[in-house]
Amino acid sequence: MQITVSNEGAVTVVKPVGPITAGELEELDKKLDSLNRNWTKRVVINMSEVAFIDSAGLELFIRYQKQLDERGLKLKLCGMNEITQKIFDITQLSRFFEIFADTTGAVRSFL
Repeated sequence: MQITVSNEGAVTVVKPVGPITAGELEELDKKLDSLNRNWTKRVVINMSEVAFIDSAGLELFIRYQKQLDERGLKLKLCGMNEITQKIFDITQLSRFFEIFADTTGAVRSFL
């Protein structure tokens, strides 16, 4: 899995490329853990290049969201394809995460 990290103003945008599955999580987990340890306050995960997410990937996002919530920090998701959005809807995780159509909307929501 390739992961790019960029900054749009005071917002950190993480963009994984490829499926987020049990066999592909290690690098993303390390990246998110690093952001958490550095108290990165505003994080957007751009899902536009993620074809699929499995239960291990969902668990990673839930764990990261809870860690940020405990510190008063924020995570937002954006750019999901139809399949990934359905997974979040069926599991009702779309109620747990703020999800936006694109990076611009997610970044602006922090303002």
